[in-house]
Amino acid sequence: MIDIYNPDNTDYEKNGNMTITPTSATVHAVLNKAWEAKIIHPIDSEGRWKCIKDEAVVKMPSFNGVQMFRVKHKVKTNTEITAYMEPVFMDARNDCWLMDVRPTEKNGQQALNIMVSSNKKYHVQSNIAKSSTAYYVRKNLIEALNGDDDNAFIKRWGGEIIFDNYKVIVNERAGRDNGLRVSYGRNIPSDGISEDADFSDVITRLIPIAYNGYMISGDSPWVDSPLIHTYPTIKIRKMSFDDVKMRVDAQEGDSENGVIICDTQSEMDEALRVKCNEQYKLGLDKPKVTLEIDLVMLQNTESYKEYADLESVFLGDTVHCDHSVLDITTDGKVIELEYDSLRECVTSTVIGDYIYNYFDNVTSVAQRIDKAITSDGMVIGEQIKGIIDGIRAMMRTQANNAHPSPVRSMIFEDLVEGSPTYGALCLGTMGFQIANKRTADGKEWDWRTFGTGAGFFADLIVAGTMLADRIRAGKLQSQDYVEDVSGFELNLDTGVITFYGSDDYGNASKLVFEKGGITITNLATGSVGKVSIRYQKVGDSYFPIISGTDGEQGYSMNQNSLIYMMGTLIKASMGITGGKGYVNTDTLNVRESIMSGNRKGISQVVKYAGGQAEFVNGICVSGMDGTSGLSGRAEFSDGSYMQFENGLFVGGYTTEGGGIS
Repeated sequence: MIDIYNPDNTDYEKNGNMTITPTSATVHAVLNKAWEAKIIHPIDSEGRWKCIKDEAVVKMPSFNGVQMFRVKHKVKTNTEITAYMEPVFMDARNDCWLMDVRPTEKNGQQALNIMVSSNKKYHVQSNIAKSSTAYYVRKNLIEALNGDDDNAFIKRWGGEIIFDNYKVIVNERAGRDNGLRVSYGRNIPSDGISEDADFSDVITRLIPIAYNGYMISGDSPWVDSPLIHTYPTIKIRKMSFDDVKMRVDAQEGDSENGVIICDTQSEMDEALRVKCNEQYKLGLDKPKVTLEIDLVMLQNTESYKEYADLESVFLGDTVHCDHSVLDITTDGKVIELEYDSLRECVTSTVIGDYIYNYFDNVTSVAQRIDKAITSDGMVIGEQIKGIIDGIRAMMRTQANNAHPSPVRSMIFEDLVEGSPTYGALCLGTMGFQIANKRTADGKEWDWRTFGTGAGFFADLIVAGTMLADRIRAGKLQSQDYVEDVSGFELNLDTGVITFYGSDDYGNASKLVFEKGGITITNLATGSVGKVSIRYQKVGDSYFPIISGTDGEQGYSMNQNSLIYMMGTLIKASMGITGGKGYVNTDTLNVRESIMSGNRKGISQVVKYAGGQAEFVNGICVSGMDGTSGLSGRAEFSDGSYMQFENGLFVGGYTTEGGGIS
């Protein structure tokens, strides 16, 4: 029987407001993740479907007894209504709030009692004997149980979560080992069974390495698995055991912290063998197996009888998985199941390695980072400040939880080169330092990364996105930067920007942007050109002026210059040398003529002996060829003229009687 209670009816000991008759009712549960229930109900003539309201509570059978689920979302069609629900214990997201709760050195049951003390509606149960401490500030109960920060109950005490109406059970393990066995390894592609056996991390021969590089003595410094001959090849790996030390390397407090102290090599050998065998008992020599089994699809097949017992499994139950060919038994766990509340049996299950999963509806600092960047990529300084303040608060919480130590610094290190944890961290009251290699002589660590109260210091920082209100640095270089070859460099100390590249003809060039202008260097020839910027007063206004110098052969840098105002030639000093027989440094000043009125320059066709040149807004657009152009004189109606040689302007005469060049 499936009952439904109106949202305002909390008398769950009595029958509900209506008994409903859904065509489908299921519970989907994943170990240490939120559960979901779903019912599909017809639009019946009795009107039972009308009782399926938002926030109503449905009581129906589940794999762990009769459970209550609250309607969170529904979808209606002409023929049926579908309701999606979650366990009523999830109400604790809203009405069980931990403002400032600190279970200190408590076991699992004691800690949970403190966590639910603000709302007596919720009950807790735990068999975890481990003592630990956590600090919860402005968190709801669900987040405190299984949130994504280090204070979450699951991280501090461990355990597996089962929801039982308004009670939560967090034991060391949720299910039992009832001796249930299933087989795999037949590569069944269909019929409701999906197999995934991962042999990539299987190890059958361990080479153990103790602290400071000590190993098992002799010519065979390894420990073999009992299953070593089960596989076609030996699978060898090395493994570091830094909790095994010679007494000469031991530090104060090591024994109290579980470190094995050895006085002789034989003691070291035995300790390392014990450590390796512990790893094999944990399944290091077995594959990771995941079985997805759909019992509904299987029920009409020959294979069904081998898996029928799965219809009554509990979430977290141990299942022994026997390989049908290899002599291997892998212990898996029911990490996911679906329960049919109408048939009252499990219809599908996933057996595999246990993996922690965390609730999704938790806001973290990392998620807030995106909000600190505008759509155009700008950083919001106040947002950054808020993030830093939030992290500061988190660190303050950490400090409040910390136990004072008489030791002012400590070092963590793995001296076995090639080990995945090779490196060192030194942590103390002055800060921390990190190294991933030794000095050239091998006598000490090559410390290259530091963190102190004054900031962080490192030879190299690798980051995807960096957020900052301001950055102070010496030089910023592109990834392809090679001096005098490629890339760009921004010198933040001087404000100079340097680019390396090639022109259309393949000539390598260097462009330097600095105060006052741009310097262009041909890296092949060494010739240098410069564009300078200054301001020229015209009337009551100041206009930017760009002047350029050309250092080509045949021209004198200090004699040859062009000055432009607002993109238009306004002044030229031309000192043409090299074969002409004269040096003319007179100045052509056309500023007044081209700046008067609304004109930017004169547009007309200038005819000269044997040819013509067309000017548009003071710019020659055709007819001027410096290599093959014609020579002659272009005369104007007022008597002034311009003299051209080979298409180049070389001089002239004005009506005021002055020569121009």
